[in-house]
Amino acid sequence: MCTVSLAFLLAALVVAACSAAPSAPPAAPPTPTRTPQEQAFDWTESVCGALVPVMEYLTAAPPLDLNAREATRQAYLTYLTGGIARTDQARAALAAAGPAPVPDGDVIAELVRGEIAKLRTNLVDARALVEGTDAGSAVGLGRAAVGVSKVVEALLNGAEVPRTLARDPALQLAYNQAPSCVRLSNPGAPPPLPPAESPAPSPPTR
Repeated sequence: MCTVSLAFLLAALVVAACSAAPSAPPAAPPTPTRTPQEQAFDWTESVCGALVPVMEYLTAAPPLDLNAREATRQAYLTYLTGGIARTDQARAALAAAGPAPVPDGDVIAELVRGEIAKLRTNLVDARALVEGTDAGSAVGLGRAAVGVSKVVEALLNGAEVPRTLARDPALQLAYNQAPSCVRLSNPGAPPPLPPAESPAPSPPTR
C-alpha cells in the first residue's frame, strides 16, 4: 500500500509541475515586408502595367485606304475587336490589383476601373458604327474612321488615370516614378532604362 501511495504521489507532483510551467509566449505578428511607399508604388505600377497594352494597341490604328474600302472596313473591325479584348484584359488585371493601399483606396480603384469601362463602351459604339457603314461609301467609311480616331484622341488627351491617381500624394508620386506609368504617359516611347549602379569604391592605395 505504501508503494502504491508513493507512486500516486509522484505522479501528482509531475502533473502539478507540468501545469505550473510557463506557456510559450504568442508568436509576434509578421512584420510587413514592404513600406507604405513601396506598396503604393507596386499598386500604381500594376495599374499602369495593365493599361499600357491598351494604349499601345489603340495608338496603332490601321491606315484609311479608300481605294480598298472593304479591306479597310475589315481592318477597322478587327482593330476595334482587339481593342475591346484588351480593355477586358485590363479590367481583369485591375480587379486583381484590388484597392489602392491608401486612404479611400477602394474609391480610387473603382474610378480607374470605371474609366476603362467607359473606354470599352466607346470602342463598342465605334465598332457598331463601322459595322453599319457601307464599304462602298467613301464618305461613310471616312466618317467611321474619324469616329474611331476621336475615341483614341480622347484616350490620349483625357489623362483620366493620372488625374484619378493624383487624388492621393503617394499615388501621384508613384505614378511619376513607375516605369509603366512613364510609358503610359508617353505611348510609343521606349521603356526607361534602369538606374545605373554606382561603381564600387576602389581600395585605398598604400
